[in-house]
Amino acid sequence: MSMLLGVPTSKGGLDDKIHESLVRAETFTLVELENGEIKDVEVVGNPYKSEPYGAGSKVALFLVNLGVKVLVTRVDCPKGKMILDSAGVKVMKIEGELTVREVIQKMLRG
Repeated sequence: MSMLLGVPTSKGGLDDKIHESLVRAETFTLVELENGEIKDVEVVGNPYKSEPYGAGSKVALFLVNLGVKVLVTRVDCPKGKMILDSAGVKVMKIEGELTVREVIQKMLRG
Protein backbone atom coordinates (compact mmCIF):
# COMPACT_ATOMS: atom_id res chain seq x y z
CA MET A 1 0.00 0.00 0.00
CA SER A 2 1.37 3.39 -0.90
CA MET A 3 0.94 6.63 1.01
CA LEU A 4 1.82 10.17 -0.02
CA LEU A 5 3.42 12.49 2.55
CA GLY A 6 3.50 16.24 2.09
CA VAL A 7 6.21 18.22 3.86
CA PRO A 8 6.73 22.01 3.73
CA THR A 9 10.33 22.75 2.72
CA SER A 10 12.55 25.55 1.38
CA LYS A 11 14.53 24.06 -1.51
CA GLY A 12 12.83 20.69 -1.28
CA GLY A 13 14.10 17.14 -1.17
CA LEU A 14 14.91 14.56 1.49
CA ASP A 15 17.86 16.47 2.96
CA ASP A 16 16.04 19.79 3.30
CA LYS A 17 14.83 20.83 6.74
CA ILE A 18 11.12 21.03 7.42
CA HIS A 19 10.05 24.66 6.99
CA GLU A 20 8.94 26.53 10.13
CA SER A 21 5.82 27.73 8.27
CA LEU A 22 3.29 25.66 6.42
CA VAL A 23 1.70 28.30 4.20
CA ARG A 24 4.86 30.38 3.59
CA ALA A 25 7.11 27.44 2.66
CA GLU A 26 8.70 27.88 -0.78
CA THR A 27 8.16 24.24 -1.73
CA PHE A 28 6.49 21.03 -0.65
CA THR A 29 8.43 17.81 -0.76
CA LEU A 30 6.09 14.95 -1.66
CA VAL A 31 7.31 11.53 -0.58
CA GLU A 32 5.58 8.38 -1.70
CA LEU A 33 6.04 5.52 0.74
CA GLU A 34 5.28 1.97 -0.27
CA ASN A 35 5.69 -1.04 2.03
CA GLY A 36 7.84 0.97 4.44
CA GLU A 37 10.22 2.29 1.77
CA ILE A 38 10.61 5.55 -0.12
CA LYS A 39 9.31 4.89 -3.63
CA ASP A 40 9.31 8.40 -5.08
CA VAL A 41 10.22 11.98 -4.14
CA GLU A 42 8.85 15.04 -5.92
CA VAL A 43 9.29 18.74 -5.15
CA VAL A 44 6.49 21.14 -6.07
CA GLY A 45 6.45 24.91 -5.67
CA ASN A 46 3.98 26.50 -3.26
CA PRO A 47 1.76 28.72 -5.45
CA TYR A 48 0.23 30.43 -2.38
CA LYS A 49 3.33 31.40 -0.37
CA SER A 50 2.84 35.13 -1.09
CA GLU A 51 -0.94 35.16 -0.82
CA PRO A 52 -1.97 37.97 1.57
CA TYR A 53 -5.25 36.34 2.69
CA GLY A 54 -6.63 32.82 2.88
CA ALA A 55 -3.35 31.03 2.19
CA GLY A 56 -4.03 28.34 4.82
CA SER A 57 -7.21 27.11 3.13
CA LYS A 58 -5.67 27.34 -0.34
CA VAL A 59 -2.55 25.41 0.69
CA ALA A 60 -4.71 22.74 2.37
CA LEU A 61 -6.81 22.32 -0.79
CA PHE A 62 -3.65 22.30 -2.94
CA LEU A 63 -2.19 19.44 -0.86
CA VAL A 64 -5.48 17.50 -0.91
CA ASN A 65 -5.63 17.84 -4.70
CA LEU A 66 -2.05 16.52 -4.96
CA GLY A 67 -3.22 13.39 -3.13
CA VAL A 68 -1.38 13.98 0.14
CA LYS A 69 -2.56 11.60 2.89
CA VAL A 70 -0.17 12.67 5.68
CA LEU A 71 0.96 16.25 6.23
CA VAL A 72 4.15 16.61 8.27
CA THR A 73 4.45 20.10 9.72
CA ARG A 74 5.97 22.09 12.58
CA VAL A 75 2.87 24.30 13.00
CA ASP A 76 -0.89 23.93 13.22
CA CYS A 77 -3.00 24.85 10.21
CA PRO A 78 -6.21 26.21 11.78
CA LYS A 79 -7.56 27.71 8.55
CA GLY A 80 -6.95 24.55 6.54
CA LYS A 81 -7.91 22.07 9.26
CA MET A 82 -11.49 21.51 8.12
CA ILE A 83 -10.37 20.91 4.52
CA LEU A 84 -7.63 18.50 5.60
CA ASP A 85 -9.96 16.68 8.03
CA SER A 86 -12.75 16.28 5.49
CA ALA A 87 -10.29 14.84 2.97
CA GLY A 88 -8.95 12.38 5.55
CA VAL A 89 -5.47 13.93 5.65
CA LYS A 90 -3.63 13.06 8.85
CA VAL A 91 -1.63 15.99 10.26
CA MET A 92 1.58 14.95 11.99
CA LYS A 93 3.09 17.81 13.99
CA ILE A 94 6.80 17.51 14.71
CA GLU A 95 9.15 19.46 16.95
CA GLY A 96 12.58 20.78 16.05
CA GLU A 97 14.59 21.28 12.91
CA LEU A 98 14.57 17.85 11.32
CA THR A 99 15.17 16.99 7.70
CA VAL A 100 12.51 15.27 5.63
CA ARG A 101 14.63 12.10 5.62
CA GLU A 102 15.01 12.11 9.44
CA VAL A 103 11.24 12.41 9.95
CA ILE A 104 10.53 9.60 7.49
CA GLN A 105 13.11 7.36 9.18
CA LYS A 106 11.47 8.04 12.56
CA MET A 107 8.02 7.28 11.10
CA LEU A 108 9.17 4.02 9.55
CA ARG A 109 10.80 2.89 12.78
CA GLY A 110 7.50 3.56 14.53
